[in-house]
Amino acid sequence: MPDFEKISGVSATSIEKVNGLSLSSVESVLGLSTPATSTFLEDYPGAVAAYSLRKLSSTATSAIRVRNNSGAEADIGFDSNGDLDTASLLLHCGSNDGRVTTWYDQSGNSNHMTQSTQADMPYIVDSGSTIVTSRESIPAIDFYFGSDGKHLSDTFSSNNGDHFILSYVAEFESVTDAQQIVSQWTSSQSTQTLQTSILGGTSSLRIAARYSDSSNSLGRADTASSVTVSTGTEYVVVGYISATPYEGDIDLNGDTATTTTGFPSSGSLRTASAGITIGRRHDNGAAQYRGYLSEMIIWSASTLPNRNSIMTDTKSHYGIT
Repeated sequence: MPDFEKISGVSATSIEKVNGLSLSSVESVLGLSTPATSTFLEDYPGAVAAYSLRKLSSTATSAIRVRNNSGAEADIGFDSNGDLDTASLLLHCGSNDGRVTTWYDQSGNSNHMTQSTQADMPYIVDSGSTIVTSRESIPAIDFYFGSDGKHLSDTFSSNNGDHFILSYVAEFESVTDAQQIVSQWTSSQSTQTLQTSILGGTSSLRIAARYSDSSNSLGRADTASSVTVSTGTEYVVVGYISATPYEGDIDLNGDTATTTTGFPSSGSLRTASAGITIGRRHDNGAAQYRGYLSEMIIWSASTLPNRNSIMTDTKSHYGIT
């Protein structure tokens, strides 16, 4: 910057241009650097697992691993805007399909969701030129491609025994069945941890968890009776369950209705490392999720981030009203 020798009493944020360069293009002006933009997980820390087709963490390098019809696999990262690198994805898939073998955990905990059976891998590309998207044109993973259930799984402790927040960005192909979107759930109450599901009879959503008391008590919260889901609409869902105090809530696209349904008065949340699955109930092929997902995050730090802010920021990023 030969024509720019000294700034005196002027803040860097007050400068519109330096030698014709916008401030965003200037890395440093005599030791004054432009402020870095924080990532979503820096703004909302404490995630146990974080899956998304956008970049949530400054250290994340890949969003998904994709297998093409030739059986070759490639990690797909992000473009310069932090969105999914669709150019690399289409180049890898050619004129054929793209199936997700791994949805990478961006929390830094390496809780990656995987699938090794090709027939069970969810889809991200349909016949080469078509990236799976929601009605809002948001890249998404299809967990019911060709009317056939798909799923991804891992094993880890999803909460700290006292509380957790679960958020996800989804579009439903069907709301008529008791589908489990994410499930750390088996047929035995003693090994049930958490789930979020569609209640087909009422078209509402539920978040549920088991407590480790003598009765294996169930805590659950449903969306308010006036807040239901339908097909072909993009939703941001933020759910919460706690043992201190014993309560829970689930909000849909920013509704503020209190949705506590039923909770025990003793016991902690189950915390054992257990299998967890996106796309169906964990232990069998039942309760298959029929829809798309662009993002899913679980938080369970000693202090939880603000749920309303998570909802607002996520809706803003994806342009969901």
